[in-house]
Amino acid sequence: MRIIAVVVFLFSLCTVQIAGADGEATDSEELKALYDADQAVRSEESRKAGKYPTHQEERDRRFAVFQLITEGKLHTANDYLHAGIVIHHTGSIASESGEQVSLGTESKLLAFFLFKRAHQLGHESGRPLMAAAYNYYLRACGEDASKFGYKFDGREPIWRPNTEGDETEALKCGFDPRPHFE
Repeated sequence: MRIIAVVVFLFSLCTVQIAGADGEATDSEELKALYDADQAVRSEESRKAGKYPTHQEERDRRFAVFQLITEGKLHTANDYLHAGIVIHHTGSIASESGEQVSLGTESKLLAFFLFKRAHQLGHESGRPLMAAAYNYYLRACGEDASKFGYKFDGREPIWRPNTEGDETEALKCGFDPRPHFE
């Protein structure tokens, strides 16, 4: 429960909207650069070249996003989505076998709430990314996401289609994402 309270607190810090000079919120160039760096290191070209993110690079991007969040510098749907992607990705590292290993569940929950805000601000990828972040959250805390998580019908998340009876409502990992999808 304490983890959820911390994540909700961090999320509440980033819900302040600040308008640009023309009255419209503008995308953060710093967040876009962090997002672009995150995507570049995960690109097919980088993987083919044997280039993978280092733990320090991931940490530096994550800490930079934390700072932007606490300074209230997320304003647009793209800002929230970019922050969510960086936080979601930097909460994991690739093992020597190439498998993604979670560094903690909190980053998956924070990414979930950042994607939720992106969705609320109109980003079409926000809702499906909420479901994906929840599935990764389940995996990070040792649950079977293929059974207790979301499946997708196109881009639309479907709640627990592989569960039966009481399993459908059994809370896993102390967090119920369903009220946040409404």
